[in-house]
Amino acid sequence: MRFLFGFFFIVILGSFTFSQNQKPRLKKGLAFIQNDTVHRNKGFFALPLLYYTPDTRWAAGLAGVVYFNTGHTDSLLDTRLSYVKVLSDYSQNKQTDVWAEWNIFTSHEKFLTKGEIRYRNFPDKFYGIGNQSLSSDMEAYSYNLFKIKLLGMRQIKKHWFLGLDYQFENEFDFQLDPQGALIQQNIIGNKGGIGSALGGLVTYDSRDNVINAHRGKLFEFSTYFNHDWLGSTFHYTNINLEYRQYFEWKKNHILAFQGIVNLNFGEVPFLDMARLGSEGILRGYASNRYRDHHMIGLQAEARFPVYKRLGMVVFGGVGDVFNELNDLNLRHLKFSLGTGLRFTINPAERLNFRMDYGIGRRSSAYYIMVTEAF
Repeated sequence: MRFLFGFFFIVILGSFTFSQNQKPRLKKGLAFIQNDTVHRNKGFFALPLLYYTPDTRWAAGLAGVVYFNTGHTDSLLDTRLSYVKVLSDYSQNKQTDVWAEWNIFTSHEKFLTKGEIRYRNFPDKFYGIGNQSLSSDMEAYSYNLFKIKLLGMRQIKKHWFLGLDYQFENEFDFQLDPQGALIQQNIIGNKGGIGSALGGLVTYDSRDNVINAHRGKLFEFSTYFNHDWLGSTFHYTNINLEYRQYFEWKKNHILAFQGIVNLNFGEVPFLDMARLGSEGILRGYASNRYRDHHMIGLQAEARFPVYKRLGMVVFGGVGDVFNELNDLNLRHLKFSLGTGLRFTINPAERLNFRMDYGIGRRSSAYYIMVTEAF
């Protein structure tokens, strides 16, 4: 009952908050039309948040987004919207999260800069390392996190970007169970430390909308090096590969696919290991339910309208974490199946609230979130 109450509260709130944005006036400098979709040049919205995940339980806070187009009159159509997002919330599990994130294209998308600043005070759960960890091994712990991420990219060809990234993390003030595995097995990172990494990445991005794509592809390869000469407590290398593709086979009927590979080599702290289970990849498992050095995951989702702003999705996925390739076994692969509702709170930018329910291997979970899973 609380779940349904929370969902309808968000729906009503979203309808009220964005009622001003339903029919934007097409005046010069305010909006333009591309592929039958109205896009605003600039805008701002703020709204209270109320959501639910298995790891936070109910959480409330405030979110604000400023979005704008840096293109000039002759470059509006080939410059996607930029945004700056700020969020602050507090959960029923006494978790605090304050987060600012930005994604800014310059005119004609010659350059792209991304970044985030984040502080978390986060009681969490640890289930062990490996793809056969048991729910009964769960132990509670808490920590503080301060994070900065700065990324700059240059367009080298249409849709192709090449860039450098710097990431800094300070994980501190750990509170652990004296009898738990984190202490008893002296798992790397159980006392916290500094992560300082320099990375490079290449991206191909032809999505028609970075918030909720109907068409296009996203490919990204990145690698990061944590080393003591950068001030890092830990010494390891991280490699990431992601591919997404979106098909609009009928107006507003979307098929979306995503594949993710996350590899880590060296002395990897447990907080930075590859993880499986969240509101994004393999919905149906608690966040970070499985973790190890490496992870591979695949998922697909069908999205379709039901009535006016209301839509539905069905999704499925498969994946696992592992230390060595021979750790992977078809009998132990984790799967996810589920469905969900969507309510469009900003039709111009396709911004949705979503309510998902996922089923996994001996696990299930539901989520209330803003924006799509991928």
